[in-house]
Amino acid sequence: MDYSKKNTDVFDDERAKKQLQAAFEKEESADTLINGGFQIPQTRKQERKIQTTYTLSPSIKEGIDALAAKQGYRSASAFVDELFEQVLKQAEK
Repeated sequence: MDYSKKNTDVFDDERAKKQLQAAFEKEESADTLINGGFQIPQTRKQERKIQTTYTLSPSIKEGIDALAAKQGYRSASAFVDELFEQVLKQAEK
């Protein structure tokens, strides 16, 4: 078997390079706007946190998890922290 010849039907170097480049490119995504112009933030800074417990209905928890994943957060907790930060900033206006 001659390993020096590549079968481009099986493996295409250029296509593989493009796939790798696309996989490792950082996607820039903007904050998401919802009703009333409220912005759901993207991930950003790290700050020391305190542990707090809130009771939510399962559907609300699922919605928070889905929005957090959509916005690129590693955890729903980080997302909720940023979300409430935005709410508090808008309430000050």
